[in-house]
Amino acid sequence: MHPATPHAADPEPVDPTRSIGGPAWRLGQPLTLAQLHRLAAQQHDLLTYAQCRAAGLSWKVIHRRIATGRWVALQPQVYLTRPGRAEPIVGMTAALLGAGDPVALSHDSAAYLHGLRRMPPAHVDLLVPTSRRPQLPGVRLHRTRDFGRRIDELAWPWRTTVEDTVLDCADAASTVLDEAIELAARACAQRATTPAGIARALAARRRHRLRGDLTDVLTEVRDGAESVLEVRFVRDVLRAHGLPLGVGQLGSVAGIHDRAFEAERVLAELDGRLGHAGWQGRRRDSGRDRQAGGAGWFTTRGYWTDVAGTPCRFALELATLLTNRGWRGSLRRCRRADCAVGGSAGAPRQG
Repeated sequence: MHPATPHAADPEPVDPTRSIGGPAWRLGQPLTLAQLHRLAAQQHDLLTYAQCRAAGLSWKVIHRRIATGRWVALQPQVYLTRPGRAEPIVGMTAALLGAGDPVALSHDSAAYLHGLRRMPPAHVDLLVPTSRRPQLPGVRLHRTRDFGRRIDELAWPWRTTVEDTVLDCADAASTVLDEAIELAARACAQRATTPAGIARALAARRRHRLRGDLTDVLTEVRDGAESVLEVRFVRDVLRAHGLPLGVGQLGSVAGIHDRAFEAERVLAELDGRLGHAGWQGRRRDSGRDRQAGGAGWFTTRGYWTDVAGTPCRFALELATLLTNRGWRGSLRRCRRADCAVGGSAGAPRQG
């Protein structure tokens, strides 16, 4: 069958409320040619067979435009009216239109459109109700009984909400906890959602592969941790060893600081593998440290090797620093079998 040949059955009728965020057209609604052109512009230069027929275009006209190269069939019944467009959003919208309603972009596709992923996915992810099984080339299909609750119907192309997008990506078998945390933290840092919003979406799900870990992590993100490194610092260095949690993202004359221990006037800056590299970054950080020092703050820095590699040793060193500046708390061993805390005379254990 030619990829542009119409299906035997029309797609399911469009929910009238969907026009709030998407193109204002419903199956069976007649169109003038001018309205058809405007509809194509709203749909990233894409039209469906049903929309063309609603404007009076015959199958012969559609076929001739494809045969002459004026149009390109990207999916069955979906035509690109301006050949040459190759932006990811065009392919995603073509899959969305080809699947027919109800449908929405999800997982990595939705994450890309929400700005949570920089690189477009290799496949288009579509979410549909369990009753639907559309088959489209290059599409990964996901089915759910909670379709209506997960969709952001004000966003076009239709996609899952930011909260459910984060949870869908985190639930993928190949996703490790750090990647899930990074996605949640990025969504919150961009103010696209809140930790409470993600937590509510998580609570509404019957099951999730990382439910327990994410429940704990969302508490840390809410307290101001904006990256995986910051979350792990709070969880594995501070909380695990009984250190004060400090304040996340505290502002001062020197800028915004990752973690501040106000009573002891200590700043902890966490330098990940991204964002702090290069000469200019080191110059900027050095200047911030001097400004903070002039205001009476001591700055200590931690790296991935400190936080993820030797969190217990980092905790021991930080405890010494905080104690010398007035902290009167007690450091404790964490659950790691090789925890450096609690060795002979308080010395770090080797290992």
